[in-house]
Amino acid sequence: MQPNQPSDAETKFIEMSGGVSAYTDEGSGPVLVCVHGMPGSIFDFRWLEPALSPHLRVLRIDLPGFGKTPRAAHPSPDIEGMADFILQFIDFMGLDKITLLGHSLGGAIATRAAAIDERIVALVLVSSAGPYSHRGHFPKTYRFLVPFAHNPVTRPLIVSMGRKTLRWAGFHIGNSDETVLTALECAASINFKRHGETLKELTKPTTVIWAKDDRIVEPRVSKILKETAPAGPRLHFDTGGHNIQKTRAIEIAQMLCPWISN
Repeated sequence: MQPNQPSDAETKFIEMSGGVSAYTDEGSGPVLVCVHGMPGSIFDFRWLEPALSPHLRVLRIDLPGFGKTPRAAHPSPDIEGMADFILQFIDFMGLDKITLLGHSLGGAIATRAAAIDERIVALVLVSSAGPYSHRGHFPKTYRFLVPFAHNPVTRPLIVSMGRKTLRWAGFHIGNSDETVLTALECAASINFKRHGETLKELTKPTTVIWAKDDRIVEPRVSKILKETAPAGPRLHFDTGGHNIQKTRAIEIAQMLCPWISN
């Protein structure tokens, strides 16, 4: 189920070491920072936020190269670089005792950040990437295409193909070439084996949420995450798709709010 209306929060901007970064900040209480996938933006959590903010302080941030945060804010597009960007945001916002929520590839970013920073006390993985490549991810293909994306002759073709493919898959990416290229580079960089090792080292309480009809991250991956991630609530749905933070916003909030608050 969804709230009656999505969030219409005004986008705020913070000057960080690499440049200006876009975010929203709503509600009060225990802090939850939401990390979108690749591609994605703060827009991805517009339905979940109204279900959470009566009980939590919810911050959503555009990762570099996505939404309204320019890539120059942190030019390293890999998982480690994006995790470092999240930790810089936490620094500049003066946050502490944070629960980090990651959706899709944002789950891998959030896992990395949670594993190396003690200010993050809990983790929420929503339709998250796991320790093995999922059916919506083709690392060899992405790595093959990256050099062509940097070639000024072939770049327009790669961007056009990438935009059409992402829109066909249901992603709302706007018209920015930067978004397509950053998504490609980030997807090409993910090392699933290293991500699996990080999951095994993780000690923070972790919630795992998924839907059986997810067309991007198949249930097999989510079940492995359920077994691998540290103890915490497990919530799954028969339906809801990949973006369950939208389609199942109320049910997710009903479980998350008391868990985070306690």
